[in-house]
Amino acid sequence: MSTRPPSPAPTTVSDLASLDTPQLSVLGLLLLGAEPDEAVVAAVLDIETESARSAIETLRATGFVDGRGTLVESHRSRLAGALGENRVHALARRLLTHHVAAGTLTLPIARAVAGSGVRSDELTEFLCSRAELADPAEAVSLYGDAERVGRLDDAAVLGYAEVCALSGDLDTAVGLADSVLERSASVSDADLASAVRVSAAGAAYCGMIDRSAELYAWLGPHRVGADASVAASVLVVAGRIDEAQSVLAASAGAPPTATTAGAALLATGLVQSVTGSANAALNSLTRALSLPGRAARPRMLPDSPAAITALAALHCGELAHADAVLARARDSDRPGSVAINRHHLLTAWTSMVRGDLAAAQSRLDALEVESMHQRDLLFVHGLRVGLARRTGDNAALLQAWAGAQGVLAEYSVDLLSLLPLGELWLTSIRVGEPARITHLVDDAQSLVRTLGEPAMWASALHWYGVQASILAECPADLMPHARALGEAAKVSAYAAGLAGAGRAWLRVLQGDIDVAAVEDAARTLDRIGLPWDGARLAGEAALRASDTRVATALLQVARALRQPAPAATGSDPAVVPGPSSPGTLTDREAEVAELLVQGLTYREIGSRLYISAKTIEHHVARIRRRLGAESRSELLSMLRAMGHGHPSDTARS
Repeated sequence: MSTRPPSPAPTTVSDLASLDTPQLSVLGLLLLGAEPDEAVVAAVLDIETESARSAIETLRATGFVDGRGTLVESHRSRLAGALGENRVHALARRLLTHHVAAGTLTLPIARAVAGSGVRSDELTEFLCSRAELADPAEAVSLYGDAERVGRLDDAAVLGYAEVCALSGDLDTAVGLADSVLERSASVSDADLASAVRVSAAGAAYCGMIDRSAELYAWLGPHRVGADASVAASVLVVAGRIDEAQSVLAASAGAPPTATTAGAALLATGLVQSVTGSANAALNSLTRALSLPGRAARPRMLPDSPAAITALAALHCGELAHADAVLARARDSDRPGSVAINRHHLLTAWTSMVRGDLAAAQSRLDALEVESMHQRDLLFVHGLRVGLARRTGDNAALLQAWAGAQGVLAEYSVDLLSLLPLGELWLTSIRVGEPARITHLVDDAQSLVRTLGEPAMWASALHWYGVQASILAECPADLMPHARALGEAAKVSAYAAGLAGAGRAWLRVLQGDIDVAAVEDAARTLDRIGLPWDGARLAGEAALRASDTRVATALLQVARALRQPAPAATGSDPAVVPGPSSPGTLTDREAEVAELLVQGLTYREIGSRLYISAKTIEHHVARIRRRLGAESRSELLSMLRAMGHGHPSDTARS
């Protein structure tokens, strides 16, 4: 029977005391990552090759080094203390000097030497050069080692800031970038532009795009260099279109790389989104994403080009376009990328707008919200209130609204934040606290006015304004938004659909229920990517209709828009066997509905109908599925619109 060789005994101080000076020095070199190469050991320790060979063989024989020449792991914990800090430090410096002179320094040795506390410009330079080639997470560690052993030059400080930002550590990134900006008089224009880009990106992620714009305004067109397109994009998003165009005009001469060409197309697309047509803007933005080539390391930008393009598509109702852009972005995102959350949030937003609330909620639930910065958190809160509003979950709505207050207190409005702001605006009215967000709504309206009411961005905001007026039961407040949508309709099919829906809403509020007009407006909203809004319009019209047949017809429209088509889902879970028309109830269900609308509990209904409360619960669930109601309050509204609970009918109960 074979037996394993005995494991080396743990190293003790007495074990080490039995070793001579060359042997202890070799142990120190191995602790620092050196190979047990007799020639290297001899050169570093300045001893004869034979002495080096003898020392290595002794260490193998006594169990300090294994057969592969590697220091046995169990010995490491005691070695550093036993050898002494001074000896390890001296050996580290000699090892570094040898490898630098021979041009054979490796990263493991460099990091081990750095860990010993040796300060060296050569070591700093080596670690920084390796950091430039590493992925952001490893580069952060390498720059940290380099900073501990020497002084970083401006280029290294900015490299360190960039990888910290890309890894999500914005506080460290902005602090490093600001340390360069503080010495602006002695810093090159190229380094100043890099420092501004990192600092501006940090501000944008924290929901302060006005700060980002101020940084680029301070830098000016004459110093921005190759980052002119980035500066222009920030200025457009902040509402400073004239400055953006001036920066672009002064940016000729930038090297025609794929990166600069892509940034230029992105900036051009943003300018077109304000001054030109939505189609031209989307074309430029999408082409910016399609250029070949990919940098070894991404640059930290104020926003992801894919996110900007997807948001532009969402503002036009181009949900399929947004989905395609975001899917490609998610596939190419590097692990740990600072843009990953942004792409997932916008994907969830697209699902919510389309009416796939389960998919939106699932994607939102999978995200680690605790690590997000303010801009992403604004979308988190927008999604939460939007989903709660669409499902009629008032408790969740109140909770989500309360959770959003911290972000709302700090955020500065920009073009890319109008969608979550709109959802929170509607929520503020639903919960009776519009004053908490009035300042941001005013800022948003001022922003689009300053930009000349660009149809691509302003239409969505005005549609939220229409809905806000409806919720607040202030038809007069609806008129300015309806007029703005009417103007935008001249250049935008999306705005035209919203304008038509706005007119239909106004007529509904005035009690003029035209089934054909309401259905046309509702289905138009569905076609331009707002099926839930279309269903809500039809449902609200049904609730206000005095004619039961009209109400039922409109409820069927609402139900059809709320439920995905069977071709898309494979089945329609809302369709259940029963009466010939999906909008009609069985006699027993009608009896239950009548009493439910009157406010009776399941137990009370069961007592009147001589059936159990559990059976009543099953009846209510079937009624809700049949009508496509997504909440109890919506179910009750639908039943009232169908005639249940009217005074003339109550005798039946």
